[in-house]
Parts: sequence; structure tokens; C-alpha cells
Amino acid sequence: MSVAAIILAAGKGTRMRSKRAKVLHELGGEPMIARAIRAAAALEPEPIVIVVGHQAREVEAAVSFSRARFALQEPQRGTGDAARCGLGRIPMGFTGDVLIAYGDMPAITPATLRAFLEAHRKRGAKLSLISIILDDPAAYGRVIRDGGGKVEKIVEFRDASPAERAIKEINTGFYLVDAALLRSALAELKPGNAQGEYYLTDIVAIARARGESEKVEAWVATDPAEFAGINSREELANMEAEIRAAVNRKLMQSGVTLVDPACTYISEQAEIAPDCVIGPNVQIIGMCKLGEGVRIDGTAWLSNVTIGPRCHLKLGVRAEDCVIGEESEIGPFANLRAGTELAGHNRIGNFVETKKARLGRGTKASHLSYLGDATIGADTNVGCGVITVNYDGYDKHQTVIGDRCMVGCDTQLVAPVKVGSDVFVASGTTIVREVSDGSLVMSHHPQREKAGWMAAWRKRHGDSPDGSLRRSKDHQD
Repeated sequence: MSVAAIILAAGKGTRMRSKRAKVLHELGGEPMIARAIRAAAALEPEPIVIVVGHQAREVEAAVSFSRARFALQEPQRGTGDAARCGLGRIPMGFTGDVLIAYGDMPAITPATLRAFLEAHRKRGAKLSLISIILDDPAAYGRVIRDGGGKVEKIVEFRDASPAERAIKEINTGFYLVDAALLRSALAELKPGNAQGEYYLTDIVAIARARGESEKVEAWVATDPAEFAGINSREELANMEAEIRAAVNRKLMQSGVTLVDPACTYISEQAEIAPDCVIGPNVQIIGMCKLGEGVRIDGTAWLSNVTIGPRCHLKLGVRAEDCVIGEESEIGPFANLRAGTELAGHNRIGNFVETKKARLGRGTKASHLSYLGDATIGADTNVGCGVITVNYDGYDKHQTVIGDRCMVGCDTQLVAPVKVGSDVFVASGTTIVREVSDGSLVMSHHPQREKAGWMAAWRKRHGDSPDGSLRRSKDHQD
């Protein structure tokens, strides 16, 4: 039998106290809805429908799942109305089961949903829901069973009697429903409740009232933590901490040293080889890959970075969407922006910024330089204060520097420009034309002096010839 899925993600999330839709808030470096979609996708549903409402365009833009369809719920009139909107995007000829899940319940695992589907079909149910037992069921909807233990209905906490509120079995909100039953049950929903909304939970009582032909089952899950919803900033932070702790445990078990796991933030998508050492206050976000023996001293921010074996990232490195070849030394306080590619055995030192820069093997830029839109060959040394002048106010332009060059301090290369191999660039040079291989290039101006100029300058400002009056005033200030 085939499966379709509806993920409800239309709500605003009032308790988040945010202008952003709740499902757009991030967990583990990605919008929480991405985690819910990934779990549902494990059942290979076709189609998978995301019901959007508040900030619908932003939510759609955040969903990277290529097979997703979207249904707009406007206005938002409850979960039953949301499910009805989602069902409208599933072809009328579909005859399988429909999974209903939530975009703000990101802890659910694919394994749990697979087990739920297996139990649903094994029992021959037309409607199954996932329930859990809680010592303190709080304000969740209660699962009401008859004397024989069969599910009768779901009662929301606001509408429950004192006796019903004493029940500890609660509804998680996850359903598997035969498509034909879902269509007919949703058509019968009425807003007869304290909120004046269409409750999805009412489909349980509707199915049960039809007798054994519409068999209803509750599958009791064993791990309540998977069904924790995100309704506040505190709950978001708590789940983030749980995710981070689980990632860190797994990494340490695989042979990675985390100097201080409590302040190390690593995404679940990151791949980190054994014998890496990661210092405190490090964030490794997205699809990062760290080769064996990489050392990160601390206070680093890395996003979608590939780092070769035995590299050393010193304090304060920031890098995104770039490649760092093996045995390179980066930092302290270096900024490798998107498009940077280091071939290996490179040195990018303190206060160096790169952007779309490709550096050949062994090339170094040790301090205080900007290398943007540049291709630099192997074994070239870039001195202090070198700038590739890549922007003319409208467009970016390329700088090309060859192999084995010595680029002196305080050099500006005004792009587009090409410097050949084996070139020595004298300090303070401004390069505006192509430089041939093997050349010495310079653009020095003659040094000029005006004897006695400083005494006249001080006299003009009422200072003594040796500057003592100025120093005395500075000391008083």
C-alpha cells in the first residue's frame, strides 16, 4: 500500500514571542520543520504536503525537500481545517494511508514512524494514532478508552471533565488514516468546542461511531521525548542542548577530542575524523568535513567547510563555504569567505581576509591582507598589507598571480590584472598592468625632505621646539 503525508506547519506560534513563523526557528543549524520533513520522508510518502499559513512564502522557501507540495490554510481554523487543506493537495484517486504529522515536533525519528506504520498495517486499522503515557500529562489531549480497552475518542484538555483529566494516556497528534476514511471524517467535522475550531482529534470519535469496519487503534510509543513540541524559546533551547549533547557524545565515542563539550556546537551533518581536537567556543555548522588530526584551538565559526588532514586553525578563525587543503595553518583571526580554496600546506595568518580566492600549494599570506577574486599559484609569499583591488563600484574583477612570487608589503593589485611567475614585487607598489615572468616590479616615488619643517609646524601650533609643551598638556588631559 502507498503512503502520503501531511505536515501541519501553518501556525504562528504565539508563545515564541516572535515575528517569525515557529517552524522557521532553527534547531541544530536548520529550520525545525526540516527535521520533521526528514522523519516523514523516511516512509517514502508520495505526495508529501506541507500546510502553510503564517509567513507561508518564507516557510516554503525554507523547505529544501524537492518533492514537497504546499497547501495554504488561510485563515487558520484549527488542526482539522489544516488537515482538510492538506488533503486537497492529495489526488482524489489516492487510496493508501495518510500520515499526519507536525512541523513543530522535530524530535520524532524515522525509526519510530516506520514502527508506527508497521503496527498500523499489522493490526488492520483504518485509523491509528500514537499515544504516550505521562506521569504528568499536563494540558495534552487525553485518549479515552471504553471498558474493553478500545479507543473511543480524544478529548482536548480544555473540554475534558475532571475524570478525563486524570487519565495519563495522551494523544501525540500523529495519525495514520485510510485516505477514504480521512476524506469523509474531515467532511463531518464541526467547530463545537471551547475554541470554535475544527479539531482533527474528532476524527477518532467519528471513525469509532462507524463500528468495526473503521477499526481504530492507539499505538503506545515508548519514548515520550520524541513527541516534545516546541512552543517557547525555553523549549527550543532545551531541545537544542539535547541535540548538541547527543552529537558530542557520538563524536567523542568515535575518537574526537572535545576540550569542553559544554561549549562546543557541532551540527549533525558534520563529518569529523578521529584524532581531531576541537577547543572551546567552536561552532561547526552545516555540511562541514574535517580530516584526521585537525586541530581547532577555539572560538571558531565554520560553516560548510572542508578541512584536510592535520590542519591547524588558531584562535578566532571564521570560514564558510570553502576548502582548506591538508597541513595548512589558519589564523589567528583569519576570515575565509565563500569560494576560498587552499590547495594545501598554506598559511593564512592574522587579520587576513579571502573571498573567492584560490591559493596554490605552499602559498602564504601571513598577516593583514585582503585577497578577493584572486587566483594565486604555488609557493608564493604575500606580504603584509597586500590588497587585491577587485571592485570598481559596479563589478568585481580578477587578479592572477603566478608561482614562486614575492609580493612585498603594502602592495595594491588593481584588477583586472595578471602577474606572472617568479616575479618580485617591491614594497609599496601599485600594479595596474600585466607583469611578465621573472620581473622586478616597482612604482616608487622619489623620497623628498624639507629640513626644519617640524620646528615650524610646532611653532605654528604654539608648541616648544622639542614638543615639551604639547607633552605636558597631554599629560594634564
